Amino acid sequence: MRMGAFLVWSLMAIAALLAVPAVSHTNALTTFSLMASSAAFVGMGIAQFMAARPPFLETLFGGLDRVYHFHRRIGISVLILILIHYFLKPDFKGLALTSGLNQLAASAGKYAFYSFVVLLVLSIVKIVPRTKIEIPYHLWRYTHRLIGLLFVLVAFHQMFIKRPYDGTALLAAYLNAFAALGILSYAYTQLLPWLRTRGYEIFDVARHDGATVIAARPLGRPLRAKPGQFGFLRVLKSGLREPHPFTIAGIDANGIVRFAIKPLGDYTQALREGVAVGDRLKLEGGYGRFNHRRGGKKQIWLAGGIGVTPFLAMAAHLTGDEGQEIHMVYCVRDRREAIGLETFQKQAERLGNFSFVLHDSSADGRLDATKLAAGSAIDPAEADLWFCGPPALREAIVKGLKDIGKGPRRVEFEQFQFR
Repeated sequence: MRMGAFLVWSLMAIAALLAVPAVSHTNALTTFSLMASSAAFVGMGIAQFMAARPPFLETLFGGLDRVYHFHRRIGISVLILILIHYFLKPDFKGLALTSGLNQLAASAGKYAFYSFVVLLVLSIVKIVPRTKIEIPYHLWRYTHRLIGLLFVLVAFHQMFIKRPYDGTALLAAYLNAFAALGILSYAYTQLLPWLRTRGYEIFDVARHDGATVIAARPLGRPLRAKPGQFGFLRVLKSGLREPHPFTIAGIDANGIVRFAIKPLGDYTQALREGVAVGDRLKLEGGYGRFNHRRGGKKQIWLAGGIGVTPFLAMAAHLTGDEGQEIHMVYCVRDRREAIGLETFQKQAERLGNFSFVLHDSSADGRLDATKLAAGSAIDPAEADLWFCGPPALREAIVKGLKDIGKGPRRVEFEQFQFR
């Protein structure tokens, strides 16, 4: 378990444990109910903090992609815990600041509970069960933002509702600290579009078969990103203002960035059709820890389709003195979909530590572990495998390599789905 996950579960467990001495004079059912609600509240506060994307979380969790995946697990845990608290109704004679505040807090808690259940289910469920109906990204994002407002209601509820302990109890101070953390974090996330974004202007748009390649120059301070990282992009244009995460396909010393975006959904298709030279962008980043410099001395890079983008940025910055030997395999369904071939081929010709192979599935057949190992300039068993592409391809290749006794030393990849 990564350090980040251990810390989160520990902080939630501490809340549950602090509830025991605070309410143990009541009864077992009430104790268990308030243990669940206390842990859930701390989980909510931490989830709000994680949504603010503080940079140090990437180190604790191994990248922003892992942060968001764990954020989802917190949501599932909170949903279970608040359901326990709801159905195991506490029964005690408690303390209240005033009867008016207590009644208001009770109402806030009731409405927040029902709203939380609905929004958490919408956040967790991507596709309606037994159907092909997918909850649209913009609806998911809009409803997800409302969770912060509900957290404010829940914070009011826990602070002023009648309870079997007074404000001097350690549990009260602990919960109040996470209330402040969550509320401040939510306020900060609403300011992110102004605090942490950089202004850019598009100066080139190329619509290739495999992707739309956008090049933009900074209008002020440039984006701070390393090759292999991703950023959140939004176009200041009707229908394209929603921020989406995309890997940065290239970043120059002068701040110019390039994105290669495949039209896979409604937004990316609208982007392909609507974006134009002169459009203004807002960019935030860079995020992620997908950078070959963290890897071993021997590496195999495997890109599947549009998963080539981080490798395109990393390959362009290779100088030959990295102390690493790298073999790149770019797998496409058809050669016409390939982008950035000139960069890979030029670097392979220029550098002694970089080799490149394009695997055209329409001509060479489906790529499998045996073909990968046979065509690689590096023994997979002696190398790290850096992968970006469809998860099914990664799973098949890794399993296949292990089956033939060529399992890589480690496998690096990003979980590039944030919902």
